Amino acid sequence: MSKGIALVLMACFVWGLIFVIPELLTGFSPIEVALGRYFFFGLISLCFMLVQGIKKWLAIPLSIWKQALNYALIVNVLYYFSLVLGLRYSNAAVITLLLGMSPITLAFYGNWQHKECSFKKLIFPSLLIGAGLLLVNYPAFNDSSVASPLHYLFGLGCGLLSLVAWNWYVLSNAKFLKQNPQLPSSDWATLIGAGTLVWVVLIGGVALFFADSGALRKYLVLNEALQRFLIGSFVLGFCCSWIGAYLWNRGSQDLPLSLAGQLTIFETIFGLIYVYIVQQRFPSSLETAGIAVILGGVALSMQTFRKAPNQSLATSH
Repeated sequence: MSKGIALVLMACFVWGLIFVIPELLTGFSPIEVALGRYFFFGLISLCFMLVQGIKKWLAIPLSIWKQALNYALIVNVLYYFSLVLGLRYSNAAVITLLLGMSPITLAFYGNWQHKECSFKKLIFPSLLIGAGLLLVNYPAFNDSSVASPLHYLFGLGCGLLSLVAWNWYVLSNAKFLKQNPQLPSSDWATLIGAGTLVWVVLIGGVALFFADSGALRKYLVLNEALQRFLIGSFVLGFCCSWIGAYLWNRGSQDLPLSLAGQLTIFETIFGLIYVYIVQQRFPSSLETAGIAVILGGVALSMQTFRKAPNQSLATSH
């Protein structure tokens, strides 16, 4: 179990970069950053395929290729774009808090599905995680930038959609890996990357068709801003997407789904640490208290599962 925990924490460590790198890419919209990230994710995956030989990948059943396309659509298109719309039209603190609840929903669903421990033992750690998230995001709840109630409701709906998409991916991906133990985690990450490239080409083509020619000029001159965009997109695509997916796939197979789900809260914690470093400040007293409460909830959860029978994603049913 210790190895699985370490791998999942490493995945959260690289996923945390998602919170800070887009903020450094000034002059580019969230949609452009997303397309850049997933373009490099797909391109890197394609390079891996070419290096390893096309015959290897052609031998993979068509059903697995279709599943990779489905996962790429759900987690790299639907999830991320609905998240962007939620942040734009609703309150950023509300959306962050909403998505931060995914470790709790995953923990309860995983325990309901696999009966890993008593539900009573999950309630208090989950309440601590929720309370910690509320403390961390509390200062941002005073944001009054929402244009209208309809915009707010639309943004909230997009946030809920992104939460559902992420939870579906985590649960379905765990089941898929269990059913296909012969598929290495690195190959599965590469297949999803290749599937993502297909969607990026389609969406990017539509975006280019409707784009203003003036808005495309910034891509014609390799200035400092474009260099930052290319480097940032590469880091997001390779580290956050490919390496993050590989580490998660490896680690989550050795852990109970409920515990793996709760550990994803470290993505938020690492993201906050990166933000504090970039902003060159220490967390406020509320943020410090919130992080401490979250860590307390995760520690209690880990203690619960260490006492429970060892039942990993690879062996549960």
